[in-house]
This record gives sequence, structure tokens and C-alpha cells, in this order.
Amino acid sequence: MSKDINWKYVMALADKGWSNYRIGDHLGVNESTIRRGLSREGYKRSLLPEDLPFEDRFNIVLDQPIVYEGDIAITADWHIPLYDAKYANKFILDAKDRGHTKLIIAGDFFNFDALSSYDPKQESAGLEGEVEEAVAVMRVLLETFDTIYFLWGNHDARLHRALGFAMQFRVAMRTVFGKLGDQALDRIIFSNLDHMWVQTNEGMWYICHPKNYTRVPLSTGRALAPKVNANVITAHSHHCAVGYGPDGDKVVAEIGGLFDRHKTEYLQRTTTNPNWQQGYAFIEKGRLFVTSPGWELAEE
Repeated sequence: MSKDINWKYVMALADKGWSNYRIGDHLGVNESTIRRGLSREGYKRSLLPEDLPFEDRFNIVLDQPIVYEGDIAITADWHIPLYDAKYANKFILDAKDRGHTKLIIAGDFFNFDALSSYDPKQESAGLEGEVEEAVAVMRVLLETFDTIYFLWGNHDARLHRALGFAMQFRVAMRTVFGKLGDQALDRIIFSNLDHMWVQTNEGMWYICHPKNYTRVPLSTGRALAPKVNANVITAHSHHCAVGYGPDGDKVVAEIGGLFDRHKTEYLQRTTTNPNWQQGYAFIEKGRLFVTSPGWELAEE
């Protein structure tokens, strides 16, 4: 009887976690027949299966980062409604002059102070008004950019958390911007991830909104550059600076934000952290251009 058994089939069932008893019942033979046959075939239940595709054992699906190829404008840390409309307009006009039609918002478009676990709450920047203002700003941006890539930011994720993580981050953001309508929403690519890639002929750029914060400008980007083996642009720190990674080759940058620190209530408290710095960036033909109120720098 054991000679008639397809042992490759048996081993495939064993790889799926079937016990000898279950396989025996399935094939109408004793457990001992299956045990001795597997031993004769050299199958080792004491070792983990190596050749079975992982997805056949577990239904695990991970988000994949966005990969964009070409020139693009990059902003971060708007912290609406505490943003600087005049400086934001400067960015929009600059982007138009340079011919950009694609934009990355690298996290913290919203402030969501009302959903923060921190004290004090800025009552003059309430949740309902904040959402209305963010929708209005996004509508203006869609007049210039035909595609906007919207990455996870820790302030944006305050809504995600307040909802008890009942929906994915990208779904929560799409819901917030629902008043824009489906045609507009289809031009905004929301990501559950805090990073994406920009591919150019001169190399790869890793754009991210890391959770890490440090008082020392560029230290997060310098740590990430060898890890991701790419040029790195970071948001979140509210620094604006450009330099090189440890290899002296990879470019690292922090691009500031479009916030207005003079409108932000909790910054009135005493802190030794550096003052926030405004800024934005462009990637053009593989080169990085970073603009801040006090200077403009093009990476050679």
C-alpha cells in the first residue's frame, strides 16, 4: 500500500503543517505508514520547511513603498492650520516656475493638536477648522500639481490613533479629504508608510518622515544613508540643512517645513531645542535644490 503513495504529495502536506495522523486519515492508511515512509524519504519533521513559499503558510501582506521616477517637488511639516501662507505661496510659485507637476508631502500636513495627548491644547487651532483649512489648501495645491504623494506623519497619524486604528492611515486621510471629490482624490496617493523612493539617473533618493528626533541637524539622515544605501531627505526635525553621509558620497538633507513657528502655542514654553526652520526642496535631473528663507543651495 505504501508503494502506491505519492510521497512528494505527502511531504507537501507535511510542509503545510499536517500531522502524520491527519495525513494517514486523508489517505486511508495508518500513522505508522506515514511516519516510516517520511523517514525513508529523508523528510525531517524536526527541521523547518525551506522551499515552501511563505505566502502559502501565512497570509501576510506588507505595504510597499511608493517608487517615483523623475523630477519632483518636496515639502513637509505644514502643520495646518499653523502654516505660513505667504511662504507656501512662494513655494507654489517657485514650483510653477521650475515646471514641477508632482509633489511629495513628506508627513505632518496636519497639526491635529486637538487630538494630541500633550498639554497645552491650542484652542485657536480647533479640529473642525483645521480640517476645513487643510482641504482648502489641498484644493489649491491640486491646481498646480497633477499628482501628490502624501506620506505618513506623526501629527497626521493622531487622527489614525484617535479612531482606535479602526482604519488604515491612508483610508483615514482619504476620508478627511472626501470633500474634494473622487476625481481630485484619485490624484492624491496616500501611503501607510513614512517613506518613499525617488529614482533618478544619478541615484536613488529615500524621502522619509522618521519618528527619530535629534537636536543635531543631519544626524538622522547620516545614520540612515548607509542603512538604505541611498541619498536621504528627512522631515520631522524642523531643521533645514544639507550635507553628506559618512561615506562622503551620499547626500543627506533636512528640508524644514512650511509651518509658522510664531503661530505655535507650545513653542512659547521654555526649551533648549533649536528654533524651527522653514524650507522646501526639488529634485531635478538627479540634483537636489533646497530653499530656505536665508539661503538657497543646489547640490553639485
